[in-house]
Amino acid sequence: MGLPGPSDALYKTISKRTLLPMANSMRSPALAVMLLALVAAACTDGTSEPLAAVTMLSAPTATQSSRIRRSDRQFLPVDSSQFGQDEVRVAVLLPLSGESAPTGQALFDAMSMALFDAFDPRLRLLPFDTLGTASGAATAAREAIKSDPEIVIGPLFAESIAAAAPIVKSAKLKLIGFSNDRSVASNDVLLLSFLPEDEIRRVVSFAAASGTSKFAGLIPVSPYGEKVMRSLFDSVRKSNGTVVGIELYVRDPQETADPVKRLANYDERHRAYLRETAFLKRLDDDLADQILESLKHLETLEGPGFGAVLVPEGGELIRSLAPMLSFYEVDPKDVHFLGTGLWDDADLRLEPSLEGAWFAGAPAELSSDFLKRFETTFGYRPVRIASLGYDAMSLVAILARHEVRRDRFSDYLLFDPNGFSGVDGIFRFRRNGTAERGLAVLEIRPDGFRTVSAAPVSFDQ
Repeated sequence: MGLPGPSDALYKTISKRTLLPMANSMRSPALAVMLLALVAAACTDGTSEPLAAVTMLSAPTATQSSRIRRSDRQFLPVDSSQFGQDEVRVAVLLPLSGESAPTGQALFDAMSMALFDAFDPRLRLLPFDTLGTASGAATAAREAIKSDPEIVIGPLFAESIAAAAPIVKSAKLKLIGFSNDRSVASNDVLLLSFLPEDEIRRVVSFAAASGTSKFAGLIPVSPYGEKVMRSLFDSVRKSNGTVVGIELYVRDPQETADPVKRLANYDERHRAYLRETAFLKRLDDDLADQILESLKHLETLEGPGFGAVLVPEGGELIRSLAPMLSFYEVDPKDVHFLGTGLWDDADLRLEPSLEGAWFAGAPAELSSDFLKRFETTFGYRPVRIASLGYDAMSLVAILARHEVRRDRFSDYLLFDPNGFSGVDGIFRFRRNGTAERGLAVLEIRPDGFRTVSAAPVSFDQ
């Protein structure tokens, strides 16, 4: 069953979750910025002129807000007569039951928030439960097509997207999915996710520009790990660096010590340390004794032979791997620890071994603002990727403003080379269906993430 527009029962539902009353919501920055989208839509008068700049989907930052004239800050609801009276049905395929239900619900709640912000009574969200499986996704897709949607958002997983895509494509519709597996992307299947390949390229490029030339990788044994390793070699080569070490590990905390030890070349370095200390002891003089005293807190003498190590892991495993690297004398003060978007986890600031580590991700201030607003609205802190649900629905809401129905979700609008700006920064779709993003490089500090290389604000940079 579809959700009603924000002018009636949707508002009643969401307002119970601490959103401001409707009259007050008119003063929200998220609504004020939609005026820019309205102007952009108004410029598409049927002549298919390219958009002049990045289309903003979300609330502006303080800097962006200062560029909006005071008179623009009152955004009026969509005038249905301007865009037509017809409903704009949006099918949503998500795991709303089963193990992945919390993630699916967070994505759907974020879409509901974007729907409310769009303030367009024509929009209808039509949720269908994929059960978190490929067969469930295929069934959900078939049911969704019966509801006559104009576009499909979801599913979440690659196998679910692969199962749903042929069904959606047979109805001549576009699908916006959330998997980071580029193998399921196509001209008709767009992935709004962050690709690890792009994240690695960005953080490796930054490390190289900061003076690092020798890289290593601690890579999981998995299809994801294979993609990451290829990307590491490719990114380092393009940065004129060298990959001097790779170790693979099984994703089991009990099986990671040996690969870390080998990558650190700990045994050889420790043997060199023992030889040196034995030699100094044989000298038996004051200077040798002073040197021995300075070395007693060490277990090795030289570094591991690389200036940066990529550890594309998240969750509990990164909390195990990072201190283990330090334990085997890979000192984070001398070696840059590099990660992917899996490190976009506020709790990692509590891990001492990761202090000063770098990873590529969404601009910290934008994603942080969204997560705080979500928590205030719904009463719980969502999974990090909930922002993708917000941006997916915001994108649909903006494109739905095109007055010609058949052009609303056309290639011309979806593949706008100028791109869009959402709560995770700027993005645009490549013709192969993957999203190109403007990524920042973030440093983990005890008080949170610090931007060490800002994300671009346009694709002209």
